Amino acid sequence: MKTQSFILSSLLLVNCVYTSVAKTKVSLGQALEKKMIIAKSICAGGLEINYNITNLIKDSLVILVPAGWRFNSDAGKNDYQDILTTQAEVFVLGSRQTKTFDIKGFCCEYTKCGPIKGAKYTLGKLADSNLVSLARFLSTHPIDLNTQQYSVWAISDKKETANITCSNDSIAHVLRTFVSHVKGEPQPWYTLLKKSNISQLGSVNDLPIRFKAKIEYVVNKTCYASCYIIDEKGNQVSEIFSQWFYPENTGYQANFNVAGLQKGNYRLVLQSKTDSLFEKSFKI
Repeated sequence: MKTQSFILSSLLLVNCVYTSVAKTKVSLGQALEKKMIIAKSICAGGLEINYNITNLIKDSLVILVPAGWRFNSDAGKNDYQDILTTQAEVFVLGSRQTKTFDIKGFCCEYTKCGPIKGAKYTLGKLADSNLVSLARFLSTHPIDLNTQQYSVWAISDKKETANITCSNDSIAHVLRTFVSHVKGEPQPWYTLLKKSNISQLGSVNDLPIRFKAKIEYVVNKTCYASCYIIDEKGNQVSEIFSQWFYPENTGYQANFNVAGLQKGNYRLVLQSKTDSLFEKSFKI
């Protein structure tokens, strides 16, 4: 009798263990489509979503959220920037369990206000193929958050690829190369470091900080030349440097502060008293 009780107890234990580890693996899109879950998403402030999920099935769920999932603003008249995830997430819920998960991402509608706490968002869907490609790239190429944000805007809003830069520009160069390829454009001849800031009220400000570029030139004889920034009206707004140039040198690494310049189109010009040695356009 004791032996039979032990066997029965063992079978019940094995069944409990099996039931506890049984999991249905599914993508977030499939879970929503098959009505395995109900969910709601609310901005937790900044670029973070509180995603509240209830598992409607008897089995436990492993939900896979792919990089490139896009949450659309659902705040009515007060429309905010959509949020794009750049990292895959895995959510685990027990049978009939409700949990809230934190999901972080990046703004992908530059002209709209940044998300604010309490703003409602849709349950999400995969973004367009270009943004999904970028998200997957970012998930395997770690870089600072500011640089990631400008890479997202470079594709979602066609902002300047030149704004994708950071202190370690060799890493940023790889990202610029990828984004330029996705956009089907040549790589920018310069980089312009900017810092983005989203206020508590949702206003988005991006401040220009530092311009870098290689100025390539040819001089047949030693000359004295100056480098200027010219605005759209042809006004000289800043003198970068003045120095002697020699035939044996053909390049100058420009690196200067642009924090005081307004947004707009500019030209970087290098000229001597008699010749124009270099002239190219850039945008702030």
